[in-house]
Amino acid sequence: MIALINPVSTGVDLATAFREEGAECVHVYTPDQRAAYEADSAAARLLHGDTGHTAEQLTLLGVDTVVAASEYGVTLADDLAELLGTEHHDLSQRAARRDKYLMVQALRSAGVPHARTVTVRSEPELEKVLDDWESFPLVVKPLNSAGSDGCTVCPDRLTAIEAFRSVTGSRNLMGETNDEIIVQQCLDGTQYIVNTVSLHGRHLLTELYAERIDRTDNAPVLRHIISRDRAAGPEKDLVDYVFACLDALGIREGAAHTEVMLTAEGPRLVEVNSRVMGPCLAPDPYHAAFGYSHQHLTVERYLRPAEFERRFSLPYGPARTVAKIFLRPESDGVLEAIDGLRLLRRMPGFHSIARLPQVGEALEDRYLTTGACGIAFLVHEDAELLESALHTLHEIEDSGDFFRIRTGGS
Repeated sequence: MIALINPVSTGVDLATAFREEGAECVHVYTPDQRAAYEADSAAARLLHGDTGHTAEQLTLLGVDTVVAASEYGVTLADDLAELLGTEHHDLSQRAARRDKYLMVQALRSAGVPHARTVTVRSEPELEKVLDDWESFPLVVKPLNSAGSDGCTVCPDRLTAIEAFRSVTGSRNLMGETNDEIIVQQCLDGTQYIVNTVSLHGRHLLTELYAERIDRTDNAPVLRHIISRDRAAGPEKDLVDYVFACLDALGIREGAAHTEVMLTAEGPRLVEVNSRVMGPCLAPDPYHAAFGYSHQHLTVERYLRPAEFERRFSLPYGPARTVAKIFLRPESDGVLEAIDGLRLLRRMPGFHSIARLPQVGEALEDRYLTTGACGIAFLVHEDAELLESALHTLHEIEDSGDFFRIRTGGS
């Protein structure tokens, strides 16, 4: 039996993929995910309390595999796997897989190039860092969060101080209080996503994407990702670099989702997440492009490891290109209509839309990478044609003609 730890967010899609293949799973939820626990209709589910007691319950159920089903489950999955004696990552690096500062420290210890990074807890500490560095732009962000939450690109000292004041003491998307803040070198280049699934410390490249990230009000705003049909030249170096990062962080089993910048000096890590990609894993567009999805390959790795292992001898090369667009309104407000859908659905390669907001709904988090304003998928054999369609779509969004918004209250 497989224990899925906190199957929320894209963990729901992972649980669905296991269920599709008839796997016996128990869903384990931490108390902060009680609402998901109560809404879950799975026959076997547990609300976690004491780690030792939860491990005893899982032993009685015959659990022989523990999987972090979302970012919320990463640390507990390591703890339970250790107690149950099941396959797991290198436990000496468990903290570094969640703490972005310790993540950089792990790269430093392994001799892997990394961005200059420090943490601060007070404004005087920040002032000292700014005095020592004397270089801008830089990034201020929470130690632990997701979806670009609280991340600010700071072009000057005043912006850095304001960003620190804004994020310190607030609750992040992981439900934690930001009492320690990261200050990091602002990397310049093209950002990529490298998705992998690992088996006994051997890493399989499953997907490679280039990202378009705009800066709006000093916040990085992810507009779309588009898959790459091969890993060659600098992009091959980037994949090899990610594998070195996974090794440095002790990632040995299952899915990982890595963001990395290809700079003039070479690849530099943004962050590694030891779970499937978020925030939306509607499987069909990925299957249309790759012949699989990240969550389905993860399921294959655990249920049919011999079949999965044969993939290491196959070259990376999806048959089609897939683009994932994080639809974005030009302003906050109440949604009156989605005029741009008529054009989007006629665009070359249009495949599907997920998480589309409802008319009458307030749209508020347009800077975050949560997909709350909808996620569109395009799939086509011609990557250049998709790039052209993306350019047109973003022009419509930026002109305010995709979402019709009523501002000034509800």
